[in-house]
Amino acid sequence: MKNSIPKAVFLLFSFGLFFLFSCSRQLLKNQTYKSYNSNSERGYIVSFKLNDTAAVPKSVVINGIIQDISEANKTGDAYQVNVIAQTTLIHNYKVKLDKKENGIYFEKNSNVFFQPVKFKLITD
Repeated sequence: MKNSIPKAVFLLFSFGLFFLFSCSRQLLKNQTYKSYNSNSERGYIVSFKLNDTAAVPKSVVINGIIQDISEANKTGDAYQVNVIAQTTLIHNYKVKLDKKENGIYFEKNSNVFFQPVKFKLITD
């Protein structure tokens, strides 16, 4: 009985350290968005750099709108995604909505997970 208590404390301490270090490692850097409004389209340009190349970004959520991310959005470790909020340029375009907060859906080891992100608004 006495032997199991120190082992349990050690395991809890080890798990706590692992959790602390894994959560503190940032997946992204330079996460920003900028709104645009032209005569025929409005939306957001979302940009970020990926620190963890094992996690693949699948879609981005900004202000309740979700947009898929493709390989065309990627340049090196940087991504730039056009999130269309309204358009007359694309016939029958439907905006996809998501109730999640701002963030990114990732896939890692065949698991999809959502990472909330505090995007910085860029104003011109």
